[in-house]
Amino acid sequence: MFVDSSAFLAILGNRSDAALLVEKIKGSRRQCKTSASVHLDVVMALTESRADTRSVSADAVEQATEIFDSLLQILKVYEIAVSPRIAADGCRLAARFGQGADHPAKLTVQTCLALAAAESLRLPVLHSNPAIDRITEQDWEAWRTGE
Repeated sequence: MFVDSSAFLAILGNRSDAALLVEKIKGSRRQCKTSASVHLDVVMALTESRADTRSVSADAVEQATEIFDSLLQILKVYEIAVSPRIAADGCRLAARFGQGADHPAKLTVQTCLALAAAESLRLPVLHSNPAIDRITEQDWEAWRTGE
């Protein structure tokens, strides 16, 4: 299973679905994975949510990084690098399902990049993002085949 930033942020924010998400990660038969782009997204969202002002400090980023790294260790989630192929697929996903596309999902670029990473590993995505659910299986198949 590939863990998206929305799942990590739900866990860190102790949202209503946090326990279920943790249970799914811990109950996975195979080691869960995430990507470096998810790492960036989570650390910056966590930093910004804890900032007193609009600016963020290097210390705040370091603290958020330590929190996220600890979570990855506790949950035993492995982080993969983003390859040029994953980046290219992320661009294709953004063109089809992104905020500027004519699709109801209106995904962020970061979410598109995370989904591309999951696709490259052929893993289902664990998320807490209703926008991802707006992509139907038919939409996915059309994207995969280049229709």
